[in-house]
Parts: sequence; structure tokens; C-alpha cells
Amino acid sequence: MNEEFNELFDIKEDDGKKPIVQITTQKVIIHTLIRAVSLIVGAASTCVLLFIAAYDSQVFLGVLALILVVGWLTFMIMESVRLKKSNKIQLSQANSILIGIAALMILMLIVNIR
Repeated sequence: MNEEFNELFDIKEDDGKKPIVQITTQKVIIHTLIRAVSLIVGAASTCVLLFIAAYDSQVFLGVLALILVVGWLTFMIMESVRLKKSNKIQLSQANSILIGIAALMILMLIVNIR
């Protein structure tokens, strides 16, 4: 009777099998190195722009340095959120650590301005 009832309503029992999802390997070291190099290049170029802006009294270069810093931080935050939604937690955490290092560098720069 039970089998006839199940067939009548197309009720199938769950085998307990979960779908196999292929988890891609997260290359955290390579990901972090690429982002760290971009952080170092961005920080160096920002410092050069700020030095030239202070030497020649050009406000435009100071604004350009600010845009560079804000753009990098925005890109990293957006990528970190996207990686978090894609269940790539390790890559997202690596981005978060680099964002923290960048924020620390910005604070160190601000403290040294007199």
C-alpha cells in the first residue's frame, strides 16, 4: 500500500546523498602576493605623488594620490565581499588582512604629517 501511495504521488525517498560540489583549490599565496605587490606599488606611487605635490605646491597631484588610495581600498573591499559570497573564505580573509595593513600604513602616514 505504501509503495502504491508513493508511486501515485511520485514521492521518492531521499537517499541521503548530497550533490557533489567540486571545491576549487584556493591559491592563497599567489593571490596574496599579487595584492601585496599592488599595495607596495600603490603606496610607493602615492608617496611619490605626495612628495611632488608638496615640492611644487600642486594640489592636483595630492588629489590624484587620494584617488589612488581610495580606489585601491574600494577595489579590495569589493573583491573581498565578492570572494566571501563565492565561499572563498581564505582569499577573502587574505584581502581583509591586506586592507588592514593598508589602513595601518595610511594612519602611519597621517601621524607623521606635521
